[in-house]
Amino acid sequence: MKAKTLPFFLYIIVISFSISAKESFSISNTNSGLQTVRDQTGFFYHGDTKALKIYDEKFLSLSHRDFGAYSPLKVESTGFGKTQKDSVYFFETNNLYVPIEAGIIEAKNGVTKFLNNDYLILNIGAAFDLIGLKTYKNTYSFGVEFFTFSNLRSEDNFKFPVDAIDYLFGVTFNLKRKLTQKNTLTSRLRVSHISSHFEDGHIYENTDTIFTPVVYSKEFLELNVMSDYLFTKDLSLKSMLGINYIFSHIPAEISPVSGQFGLELRYYFTDYLSLYMSNENDLTTVNSKTNLNESFESGISFGKRNSRSLLLYFDYYDGQDYKGQYYGGYLNYTGLGMRFKF
Repeated sequence: MKAKTLPFFLYIIVISFSISAKESFSISNTNSGLQTVRDQTGFFYHGDTKALKIYDEKFLSLSHRDFGAYSPLKVESTGFGKTQKDSVYFFETNNLYVPIEAGIIEAKNGVTKFLNNDYLILNIGAAFDLIGLKTYKNTYSFGVEFFTFSNLRSEDNFKFPVDAIDYLFGVTFNLKRKLTQKNTLTSRLRVSHISSHFEDGHIYENTDTIFTPVVYSKEFLELNVMSDYLFTKDLSLKSMLGINYIFSHIPAEISPVSGQFGLELRYYFTDYLSLYMSNENDLTTVNSKTNLNESFESGISFGKRNSRSLLLYFDYYDGQDYKGQYYGGYLNYTGLGMRFKF
């Protein structure tokens, strides 16, 4: 009886060993895969064994199909066996308040070449929201802005001496509220400093008088309110009103209060291509002289709505010079430009 039973027990032992080895190999692969998931998702082991146990139970409960979705070697859509195609896209911008394109004292990155003289404007800088708060009806944000706009002179051999630079930095408090399905209201309160300086490319007049550069700086509050109305999914109109109050300034001849209003019409031919016309007007007083300063810009934009984009445009300005070192003077130009919108 014992002789007959021994082969049977040996057979059971071999089968059990095979099953155990197979399960160990499967678990080893799963743990290796889970380690990859941990690395990919940002989870890490630590001394808290209770939290570790909960973590392992969470990932061990994943089915093989769920685990496949986490694999860095696979990119699958909702259907089984369907691979997602490569695609090109524009990164979105999350700023609550987006100024109209014709705005002058705004953070921009690009260049405008004047057509009626040898100068050009170079814009470098950024304005972005840092902290947000979302409630039932409104979204709020706190942001910062740092930028410059430089007056450059175009010379032979691709040289561009810097004539003057204006620097601005400040903070913003922003609000966004959807009034209707087609109309969105945004507003911005700025608290900013701006100053202007001549640079080494400035050409001074021939004179025997010792030259003293103009000291120009101001600290101001500015409140802008804008309506963004969608006539259709492709056609929109922005309407903007603003008021600017300067609470500290050098020189003293600058009026502390000025007003703004602007319009911008935009039409999307496709999801990535739009045509726009933008106009901003500032009512300001310098040296007891009040002017309505007009800035007009029209061009094409490559990018989706509320995304980063590339703009090619025609620009027109007429009014008091907005560059600090030339405040109170008259400025008129037409230009062509390119800008990268962030």
